[in-house]
Amino acid sequence: MDIVDRLREFLENEARSCSMDFGCVTPEYVSRFWGGSVAIDEIATGLTELRKQGVPELGI
Repeated sequence: MDIVDRLREFLENEARSCSMDFGCVTPEYVSRFWGGSVAIDEIATGLTELRKQGVPELGI
């Protein structure tokens, strides 16, 4: 599973668990949830890619 797929899954799970503003999801936020196992710059790149794709089902 690549970083974009992993982030998409993370955001889908977050959407199910609470109502959140996906504009507030930062690489640091994701990194803390993942226990620092993925570099922040990789997460930032993945979030940027998801935003480019529109990911309409996630509202981002």
